[in-house]
Amino acid sequence: MKILCVIEDNYGILFNHRRVSRDRLMNEKILEIVGSNKLYISPFSTSLFNTKENIIIDEDYLEHAGDNDYCFVEDKELLAYKDKINMFYLFHWNRHYPSDFSLDYQPSLDMHLIDSIEFAGSSHDDILLEVFEK
Repeated sequence: MKILCVIEDNYGILFNHRRVSRDRLMNEKILEIVGSNKLYISPFSTSLFNTKENIIIDEDYLEHAGDNDYCFVEDKELLAYKDKINMFYLFHWNRHYPSDFSLDYQPSLDMHLIDSIEFAGSSHDDILLEVFEK
């Protein structure tokens, strides 16, 4: 499966039980990456994406996603699924927040960085996207 995740500087995903990012242009970039493929999200993430045929809302999406499916992760632990992950899109929010839920798997430890892109978001001038592959 292909993971998409947004982190702050210390790999935090949520702070004060809120997501790190709600950036409109970043969400558009995510939909551009996914294209017509399936995008699995949790019910927590539904407010970020308009309902489309290829968006699947599922509390257990990491269990159900296939090899070529995308999963937007912002409220789940990933370490138990690391063997199923074949690509990882890591959006660096370039901010430091006092996070209370952090990414428990760092793709740089066992995946190869294949691309790095900087772009401006709607609320932040500098967002870094790193793409990792097994």
